[in-house]
Amino acid sequence: MDKEARAKAFLSSYVLLGLLMFLVFDVGFRIADSALHFTNPLESPNRSLIWWTVNGFANEKGAPDIALLGSSLMMTAHHAGDATKLNEVQNEVSHFHSSCLQDFIAQKTGQKPTTFSFAIAGQMASDSYLITRSLLSGNKQPKAIIYGIAPRDLIDHTLPSASSTETFKYLSRIDDLSDVALSARNSFNELFQFGLEKALYTLSRRPNLLAWQHKLAYTLAPYGQDAITANELKTPFLLRQIAYRELPDDSGANELRVGPYGAEFEPFRDNTPEYRQRYASIKQKTYASQLSYLEKLMKLTRERGIQLIVVNMPLTPGNVALMPPGFYDQFKNKVSTMAAANGAEFLDMNKPNVFEQKHFADTVHLNGLGGVQFFKLLSEELALNRSFGAALSNTH
Repeated sequence: MDKEARAKAFLSSYVLLGLLMFLVFDVGFRIADSALHFTNPLESPNRSLIWWTVNGFANEKGAPDIALLGSSLMMTAHHAGDATKLNEVQNEVSHFHSSCLQDFIAQKTGQKPTTFSFAIAGQMASDSYLITRSLLSGNKQPKAIIYGIAPRDLIDHTLPSASSTETFKYLSRIDDLSDVALSARNSFNELFQFGLEKALYTLSRRPNLLAWQHKLAYTLAPYGQDAITANELKTPFLLRQIAYRELPDDSGANELRVGPYGAEFEPFRDNTPEYRQRYASIKQKTYASQLSYLEKLMKLTRERGIQLIVVNMPLTPGNVALMPPGFYDQFKNKVSTMAAANGAEFLDMNKPNVFEQKHFADTVHLNGLGGVQFFKLLSEELALNRSFGAALSNTH
């Protein structure tokens, strides 16, 4: 055997030895964690909005009467509406109870419900289903769920797959999602990654290992974790947009704040290019998949005795015009028909001449003025809805 061949054999033996040592470590890690439970599924190296919300919900003493679901359309109405109604700055990562909804329903019905918001930016119908299935159950099950929906939640052209959202990734560490694990992944790479995580325990616990690494870094830093968290700065909006495209969602404790509405400080932002991309073409596979998750949500809430109210969220006419011709009406008819077939209620809050441009921060998101208006009108609709009233009166 010549010198080069001996070097290759020597290198190969070390590679095999390293692989063997890793497999021994992986098996040992799996056994130790199964016995001692030292990895916490709620732990995360990045503080995403779903991380903040799940941890906030864990601190709730009981179940809310009403849970809110939806994307940034519902989330912005919630935060900006409350900031304007209360004339107080609201922190998006810790503001979970809707003062607007609670107080306006109390004014109409004399009964003040408790609320908790799971409305999170980018939420797809699949995320709404998984949140309900994994978290809104048992002693944390609400009497009613108000789900604000819009076409983007079913057709977003920029979505690689249902499994690619931060909510799916985080909840997969909390709950067993094996029944939707394969159908939620569209590409070979996603399926291959999922297979590796199933085979290698260390890889499946990578978020925990990264979180421990961060804690170690904080401990070794000159001023500990306070050097990072006590002096957090508000990241400029454009920089956050870049970060969201390239990095996992990560928001500081004092970074995302919403103030009361003030027309002179809030010029309308035209986000038409963004939504032109989101509506670029209807990927039928994505649309069909998200509709199936919506139907799963409706069936699940009916099975658990939760009254589901599906609310068609307000949009500007300019945003609707970006969709393929006829799609918006098709979307509303499909969702309302599906709701009627599964014991859910459908409320259309995007009626002509109800919301004007002054109510919008951009082509889809309500500002504080619009948020207050939205919850006032929604409360009026809910006060007249017998199914909703019966659900709130239920003492189970």
